[in-house]
Amino acid sequence: QENNICIFTRWIPVDETRSARQVKVEFSVNAPAEKALAVILDDDSFTSWMKGTKDYHRIQTVDSCNWYSYIQFSIPWPLNDQDCIIHYSLRKNSETYTEVFIDGEPGYMAPVKGVKRISHMQGSWKLLEVSPEKTIVEYLIFSKQPSSFPKWITDPIIQKNMIRTMSAFREQVTANQ
Repeated sequence: QENNICIFTRWIPVDETRSARQVKVEFSVNAPAEKALAVILDDDSFTSWMKGTKDYHRIQTVDSCNWYSYIQFSIPWPLNDQDCIIHYSLRKNSETYTEVFIDGEPGYMAPVKGVKRISHMQGSWKLLEVSPEKTIVEYLIFSKQPSSFPKWITDPIIQKNMIRTMSAFREQVTANQ
């Protein structure tokens, strides 16, 4: 926990011999849910708040609730840059609760030379407006892809990046109030 941002992890079995970690981040923003959703939907601001991203662009818009985007992550040495293609699907469950589902689509486009494609990713953004001035945000991400490095190397990088990302996300949401 840092800056009122909490990170939780749990291990999910992938097969009989291996488990992978799911990461959940919870925090609140002092804004209505529509402001938080607007930041998630804003392609132009994505690399400014999603720390560690080198490139982000929308590949295809299916409709207002479904789109595909390309993300390339700049990973510190000794790891290699990685990318993924994400299918986003938006569902407004009520006036106060919205979910944006994240599903990796690694075969959607050809691999980029010199960049490792993330083979599996799924997650979600959950936005719960508890008042017009406060929204609880939950970000969940999970990948079955095995890490090339031990978790004692990758964990501090992932945790630091999550805190930086969600702090920047919060700032972006409240910047235009």
